[in-house]
Amino acid sequence: MVNTRSIARLGTLAVGLGIGAAWAHTPVASADTSSDWLSSIDGLLSGALPAPATSTLDLAISFNGTSLFSEGTATADSGTAGDYDLAIAYGLGSTADADGGTGDTAIAIGGSTIGSAANASGTGDYALADGNDAFANAGGGTGANYDSAIDIGNNDLPSTGYYDGAYAGDADLIGNTDPNGGTGAHDTAIEIGNDTNSATVGGNEGAFSGAGGLIGSSGDGNGDTAIDVGNEEGAHNGPAAVAGNSDYASDSGNESGQGFGALAGFGNGDIATVDGGTSAAQAGGEYTPGDATGPLGNYDVATVYDPSGTVGSFADAGASPTTGGDYDFAGAFADDYNALAQGADYLFTVLPSI
Repeated sequence: MVNTRSIARLGTLAVGLGIGAAWAHTPVASADTSSDWLSSIDGLLSGALPAPATSTLDLAISFNGTSLFSEGTATADSGTAGDYDLAIAYGLGSTADADGGTGDTAIAIGGSTIGSAANASGTGDYALADGNDAFANAGGGTGANYDSAIDIGNNDLPSTGYYDGAYAGDADLIGNTDPNGGTGAHDTAIEIGNDTNSATVGGNEGAFSGAGGLIGSSGDGNGDTAIDVGNEEGAHNGPAAVAGNSDYASDSGNESGQGFGALAGFGNGDIATVDGGTSAAQAGGEYTPGDATGPLGNYDVATVYDPSGTVGSFADAGASPTTGGDYDFAGAFADDYNALAQGADYLFTVLPSI
């Protein structure tokens, strides 16, 4: 594009000096174009300037039902005016959706195959997906409010199941609308790390907090927290704090395989932690797919510390398959141990034995 302001200034200067016409009619004794600045200007005007670069920006911003900016492949949806939702998407194919309630925030940063995706769909829910194909899903159906889901890391697409990432809220987040799947409010799920698939299986990895339906069971979950720090490869790995109130589950370290991580729930105030890539811990009620009414355990703690183990360890505190148990502690602090404190109250098991 020619800078018309600069050309106008040049013409004004020539007229002001009274030499515009003289330039047009005075013979030139030498044709040395290397020093002829008028020829240089003529070259610019004849198309020597490069064409403007094509924009590669992928950015969309929407607030309170109104699109404020949209360019490229990013999309943002803030729902209906008056709900004061905020959606920001940045990156190739990224998607931010905050259109299911009031005062929700969804932020997606990243690109790649499907782009990052953040969804917030309740009241006061927050979702942040930061990374290639990162996925964060917060809220869900009626009553799934004030949930927070954060996924930071690069994921690949799952070969089976739903997307890897962070889920906080109710069973609607995975498409399970059966009311027996449970609701979830004031839940937090944070995943920091990359998720990949093995050769044969993949998906259903990440951090899950809230309703039992998020992991294929049932029951409500409120005030739960699940935190994962590390890379995951395979399927059904990561922490879950579900189907109970004020439960906490955390994983640290890289996990590879199927079914590793921490599970706290099916009771209240339970804590499960895992540090190691081939280990698992369960605190609270006995997990049964599709059922959260079996034996329950409350205020139980199960922990595994096995960061360099190759076989893995397991800790289970709380209910047994037939009997509940409260205020139990099970800890495994080395490789290849099975610590159980189940089926009664105030049980204490630590391996190796002290």
